[in-house]
Amino acid sequence: MTIGVGTFIPSAKFTSPRSYIYDFVIARYGDTITHSTIIFTIHAMPPDPTYAEIRLRQDWYDWSSKSYPLSYIVTDFFYRAGGVGPNIPLNFTLQPGISPLTMRPALFFTWFTGPPDWEDFRLPAQGADYWLPPPLP
Repeated sequence: MTIGVGTFIPSAKFTSPRSYIYDFVIARYGDTITHSTIIFTIHAMPPDPTYAEIRLRQDWYDWSSKSYPLSYIVTDFFYRAGGVGPNIPLNFTLQPGISPLTMRPALFFTWFTGPPDWEDFRLPAQGADYWLPPPLP
């Protein structure tokens, strides 16, 4: 695990059901972001090969009706200068809010002090038959 200091708004112990969060919104700051399940990779502007990686807990990422504190969600956040070498911890901020892109409840991830441009990632939704029994044939 390589992670910097997390700042959690309103607090590290703030909890809400995962089912209330629809999107994970990441501040890009001009970079590009790729996503593969629980791993989000922030790529610096070319030709710089530096990248940062955010890793989330699988049980939070998958849809459920369970509640988790903000301090539980992110397991790793680091960068590799020049794309090689050791994982260098990065500090970050995590807070709930409403996505300006989708107008749905979201969790915001910021990691720099400049004005962000946001990229929205939709989280897995509940199964079609979670709240109601399967429809009749």
